[in-house]
Amino acid sequence: MRGARSFGSPPPLPVNETTEMTRPHESRHSTLINRLGTHPLRKLLHEEVHARPPPLVSTPISVSHVVFLADERGLDKSFEHVCNLARRFSANVPDSKASCYYAQLGGFELRVERHTEFCGYTFIRSGVSDPPFAESALSHVPEDWLEKIPGVFFAGVHVVMDTGSLPDTFGPVLAAWFDDQSIVGSHVVDDKAAVWTSFRLHSDGFGRFLVYNLDLSEFQAGRTLQRLLDLETYRLLALLALPAAKDIGPKAARLDKELSVIMDQFTGLRSTEDEYRLLGELTDIAATIEQYRASTNYRFAATRAYQSLVTAVLTELREVKFPGMSTMTKFLERRLLPAMRTCMAVENQLESLSRRIDRAIDLLRARVDVTLESQNQKVLAQMNRRSQLQLRLQQTVEGLSVAAISYYMVGLTRYGLQAGQAAGWPVNPTIGTGIAVPVVIIGVWWLVRRIRRGISTEDQPL
Repeated sequence: MRGARSFGSPPPLPVNETTEMTRPHESRHSTLINRLGTHPLRKLLHEEVHARPPPLVSTPISVSHVVFLADERGLDKSFEHVCNLARRFSANVPDSKASCYYAQLGGFELRVERHTEFCGYTFIRSGVSDPPFAESALSHVPEDWLEKIPGVFFAGVHVVMDTGSLPDTFGPVLAAWFDDQSIVGSHVVDDKAAVWTSFRLHSDGFGRFLVYNLDLSEFQAGRTLQRLLDLETYRLLALLALPAAKDIGPKAARLDKELSVIMDQFTGLRSTEDEYRLLGELTDIAATIEQYRASTNYRFAATRAYQSLVTAVLTELREVKFPGMSTMTKFLERRLLPAMRTCMAVENQLESLSRRIDRAIDLLRARVDVTLESQNQKVLAQMNRRSQLQLRLQQTVEGLSVAAISYYMVGLTRYGLQAGQAAGWPVNPTIGTGIAVPVVIIGVWWLVRRIRRGISTEDQPL
């Protein structure tokens, strides 16, 4: 790969008679597209399927691949760091929004790919040292630049892709190249290549893949190289959730037991205070569970995604085993799948606990609501009895008030008759007072009753 480029810049078409003839049509089509209401993501989505193309590899080559975990700010710093390296070799710098960058820098090729939570750097150099892995592609990269790569170093692997006759699978030479560690390997890509690895860190702190190209084209060799690098990266990223699962698993088991103890107390509840106490304990457990889920949801979801990528890569390699040696697929099935099942089991346990706690809280709240409803009914009954007593008292007071008002009205009538007698009216105050008594009582009683009916009518709901 010559020069430097960022994804999103297609190579220019050669100028010939065909392109010259099609330019008027292209111009008309471009004008038409400009007039149409084009979706703002149309071009980006078209280019997405061409993102991160594999390199074209001519064997023999040595490859070093390093992965650094970083947040969004760290990923931005990563590309700034790549710009510094590009300027050092007088190459074109990457676009700040580019997801990948490929360039030929001096004696090696650099491939940088930015992902959601990590940034991968691949260094490719022609030729293979003798013995393999004695000299890596990293040895040709400025050391001061390597030491300042932003982020946290997470994964690193050296790949040697050579040609020629295959080494003895169980011989001492191949074992020495892998520091006498246990090796797995297979024929891949329809027997067009052979791969060996140990899936371990070696004396230099890196993993190793040894690939022999038997009949791979440059494109197939590049695809095979990319798959091996993805396999090493994604299998480690898939395992990133395992420590959290091992830490939270026992805690979730203890919370499960506490929940069972609380549920056993439901039948023995005798008072509202006990119900409120259990509701508080359930709320505390629910808060703890939601805290665990919030801290692991993304990691567990990422683990499932990375595991599916590992499975896809292994399927695409199309392994055929060496007699007497485990394939990479079988090796990872025995070691990676149990870790993935542990993560999924903890995730399912947290989800199950959350649902059970929700049901328990709903049940306890229903019980508390029933208790409160019963208490409210008792309070309403007491209020009803008090209202009846108040009504009777009111009726008694009304009778007494009629008598009292009538007494004062009769007294006023007597005073008026006596005044009339003194003025010479032919009136007997005693007889007049006696006649006025029933009239006054009936009139006062009618007036009080009318007032009470008016008040009752105003109190009725609309």
